[in-house]
Amino acid sequence: MITHMLVFRFRDDLPPGAAESVLAELETFPSRYPAMRNWRSGVNVSTRDTSMTHGFVVEFPTEQDLLDYLHSDSHERFVRERWRPVIERQAIVSIPTAGDAQPIERGHR
Repeated sequence: MITHMLVFRFRDDLPPGAAESVLAELETFPSRYPAMRNWRSGVNVSTRDTSMTHGFVVEFPTEQDLLDYLHSDSHERFVRERWRPVIERQAIVSIPTAGDAQPIERGHR
């Protein structure tokens, strides 16, 4: 199992309803991408770091399932047309669930 986490901050200068529209579309992802498991999302309630406003966590059975999602035409289109125009910053991490086999090795960037 691979846990995929994304935390992000919307731009401050968005027109009314823009953030809500993107959040509503994100909530449709579990029904659009059958490999997604245990989708959770919400507003950042941390009192320690408020640099990000929202986050979501989702699990995929395998790393290949995650890669298939990330490289799908519909995900790429969403990122290009809907996500990038409204997001100020983001951080993305994907990790193997404890006890699972480690993912494919990659060089450090």
